[in-house]
Amino acid sequence: MEEDELLWRASMVSPIQEFPFKRVPKVAFLFLTRGEVTFAPLWEMFFKGHEGLYSVYVHSSPSFNGTVPEASVFHGRRIPSKVSK
Repeated sequence: MEEDELLWRASMVSPIQEFPFKRVPKVAFLFLTRGEVTFAPLWEMFFKGHEGLYSVYVHSSPSFNGTVPEASVFHGRRIPSKVSK
């Protein structure tokens, strides 16, 4: 396909008027860090009041063993990683 045709297809409106389920638009936030999330309190304030509209993932160094309070948006959001040599 040519670029014009791809753009046209991507901009087409869906023929479905209503979806068969409730759609809630979400934004995913991925924090890449070697240790703790930088400015975590500031991010907590940013997310406050918008529960259910975002997903948070923290990708940190495998050697990082820090803890996060249970009330934090970062609690339980760590994605395990490997360090390649």
